[in-house]
Amino acid sequence: MSTLSWLDDLRTDVRYAARTLRRSPGFAVVAIVTLALGIGANTAIFSVVNAVLLRSLPYKDADGLYRIFGSLPPTDNPNGPSRRVPAVPVADLAELRAQTKTLSHVAFYLPLQATLTGRDDVVRIEGARMTAEALSMLGAQPILGRSFDAKEEVSGADTVVILSHALWQRSFGGTPDVLGQHLTLDGRTYSIIGVMPQGFQFPDTQTRFWIPFVATDFPRMGGSPLARLKPGITPEAASAEVTSLLPEIRANRPPAPGPFGAGPPPPPKYELVGMQDLMVAPVKPALLVLSAAVGLVLLIACVNVANLLLARTASRQREIAIRLAIGAGRARLLRQTLTESMLLAVGGAAAGMVLAYGGIHLLQALAAGTPRRDLGPGFTLPRIDEIGIDWRVLAFTLAMSMITGLLFGLAPAFASLRRGSPEPWRRRPAIGRAQPTPMDALREGAGASSSGFSLLRRNRTQGLLVVSEIAMAVMLFIGGALLIRSVVNLANVDPGYEAAHVMTAQVSLPRGRYSAGPQFAAFTEELTTRLQRLNGVRGVGYARQLPTVRMRQLTLLRFTPEMPARPPAPAPFDGRQRTEEPDTRLVSRDFLKVMGVRLIAGRMFDAQDAAGRPQVMLINQTLAKSGFLGENPIGRQVYALGRAPWEVVGVVSDVRQFDLDQDPDPQIFIDYRQEPPPPAPLPILAGPPPAPYFAVRTADDPLAVAASMRGIVRELEPQATLDNIASMEQLVSNSFARPRLYAVLLGIFAGVAVALTAIGIYGVMAYSVAQRIREIGIRMALGAQRGDVMGLVLRQSLVLTALGIAAGIAGAFAMTRYLQQMLFGLTALDPPTFLFVALAFGLIATLAAFVPARRATRVDPLAALRCE
Repeated sequence: MSTLSWLDDLRTDVRYAARTLRRSPGFAVVAIVTLALGIGANTAIFSVVNAVLLRSLPYKDADGLYRIFGSLPPTDNPNGPSRRVPAVPVADLAELRAQTKTLSHVAFYLPLQATLTGRDDVVRIEGARMTAEALSMLGAQPILGRSFDAKEEVSGADTVVILSHALWQRSFGGTPDVLGQHLTLDGRTYSIIGVMPQGFQFPDTQTRFWIPFVATDFPRMGGSPLARLKPGITPEAASAEVTSLLPEIRANRPPAPGPFGAGPPPPPKYELVGMQDLMVAPVKPALLVLSAAVGLVLLIACVNVANLLLARTASRQREIAIRLAIGAGRARLLRQTLTESMLLAVGGAAAGMVLAYGGIHLLQALAAGTPRRDLGPGFTLPRIDEIGIDWRVLAFTLAMSMITGLLFGLAPAFASLRRGSPEPWRRRPAIGRAQPTPMDALREGAGASSSGFSLLRRNRTQGLLVVSEIAMAVMLFIGGALLIRSVVNLANVDPGYEAAHVMTAQVSLPRGRYSAGPQFAAFTEELTTRLQRLNGVRGVGYARQLPTVRMRQLTLLRFTPEMPARPPAPAPFDGRQRTEEPDTRLVSRDFLKVMGVRLIAGRMFDAQDAAGRPQVMLINQTLAKSGFLGENPIGRQVYALGRAPWEVVGVVSDVRQFDLDQDPDPQIFIDYRQEPPPPAPLPILAGPPPAPYFAVRTADDPLAVAASMRGIVRELEPQATLDNIASMEQLVSNSFARPRLYAVLLGIFAGVAVALTAIGIYGVMAYSVAQRIREIGIRMALGAQRGDVMGLVLRQSLVLTALGIAAGIAGAFAMTRYLQQMLFGLTALDPPTFLFVALAFGLIATLAAFVPARRATRVDPLAALRCE
């Protein structure tokens, strides 16, 4: 019976709260919209956190999957993080797999591209080589056919392939008798032995096929193998075992053929890094910052609604007093007030879910980058296509709405009990301030005077809420301003070339037919000549790598033709290269001119730099200023590719080949016509792409020539494909897509927070003026001028604003240090940004308080006094 009585009271409270809100539709709409903004933003960001950080990878026991990296000590900061390099030789995998006692599986994979022919069209598709253990350790099995067998990892074995579900549907129409049919990749025929299930993606979303990895075909390759721990083994124990095993295995293995014998020295130790951690590490700090930011937005929304409820509670003092006077209990009154708050929270959560759904689609549109493997995975949010609303997001939203209802409902609930306490004599009143009683509330008329304008003195709760609201908004404003300035700095960085009006595309040629120099030179020369005849084309060039394409080829510079017995240890991809190992770029004669790279000294390549002529190279400013080639490098002889010397004939401006926030590396440029014939053994960190990238400078829209270029390529070589078409401006914009996304999101959150705070200041000041109409009338009747009344209201607003800004700046000093790694070109404590935010927020707060202040100056003294 007690439970039924409680449920009946709850039903009565909900019905009464609904009737009360229907009688004040303006208040209800403002409160629900305010909460919807906070809850919707939190739900949208949590959906990202859920998909990226919380949800496991779509593999069996994904938490046990690791990759093995070599760990090198930091170069610049001894206390900094170690550098991870792909330093596990492929030749050692079999011995490592046989001797390890901590790893249950060790597998290897290598991404690749191939031209698919023999179907409806000639297309370039992404794939991967993988060892037989890879699929089993991922817990993936084909829905048709079988996985790879260990005997297929031997050179000369039958060539087999497993298709992705997408390639099966596209090229074979999803027919179940696909097993045993053939697929032609790069002119080689593969027998189809399996089809993977829909949704299986490894190593990335672009992968369309898998073929066996034959270790003997890559005798000197190193990488980062996949590994799975045995039950009960920690990553630290496995790392220690691998660190002790690999040097022993390497010492017992005969040196690989080549100029460097045994190859680079092994790293001092190895470490196992979780696949999940490896994927989310670049975005985890930013997502945590964004989560904290939307948390502040929700708190600001709660403060706003709490202030609205406090004002509403003050206007309902007579109702509360009557309820207490006729015997309502404190707990009953508290529950009724909280029921109204929870009803608003539920309404805000429902509206917030609608906003979150739209916000997720907006976030996916903002975060979408160019899906190209050659640009690397580091420019967009990982697993962006998996972001959505599932049961975790729904549970989070429900819990957040309940907590939110309690947060903004407690202050008004206790305020109502404090104002209408039936036994004030039990508490000691403050000096000079009598506690209100129900009879006081019943005696007060609508125009009763309240003493003084100071919110912090007379309405301390409201005043403190406004100050805290301003402080949180200032913190978000400063964070958003810092990130926006950082992105502006990135956008204004000189990349070393002119990106406007340049179209880029990759021409993939059939393997074998164009491997020799003369055939490749004839094709590229004819294509260049025909492209230059197109209307609007001002220049055409090609290169092995484009700026922003994340491929690097290192060449060992030396002053003697002999190669050293052992090369230096390879530097990490994201670290600065040594001057004796510059990044090597093979380019056509006019490529640098087409890209707008500036000549600093000497000359560019010309018609005389042909095959058989003295070999020449260009270097960039960073290499020239390093002193490695002397004070004046022009005319200096140096050995690089092959055994013949190269003469430095020019110095060009630095080109930021990768990220705009990364300083240029030492670089050399070599004309394609003078490339030494293969084989040319190079200490290469990343192999060259299988096809050249073309750059076409036009007078107008660069992408307008793409269709004509595709037709010319097909005419010259029917088996060639034109892929990765994009303007250079798109590639540059894509290179800082992630910082731009963070800046836009935090800027939006900061804008919402500032708008909510301005509305909150306006509401509090408007309520304060409305409660003191009689006082204002008396002041004006006694001779106060309009300016005096306006100054009285604005001073109160300025005091609250100044306190909030001071608290916000103090909080920003502690918060912005977490933004430091996301900034470029400024510090986290940038004085101009802090000063700008303080002045801008002071102006916004003053404007928010100006309307209530102006309304106060229009009070008619006689009308204000007649209301009694």
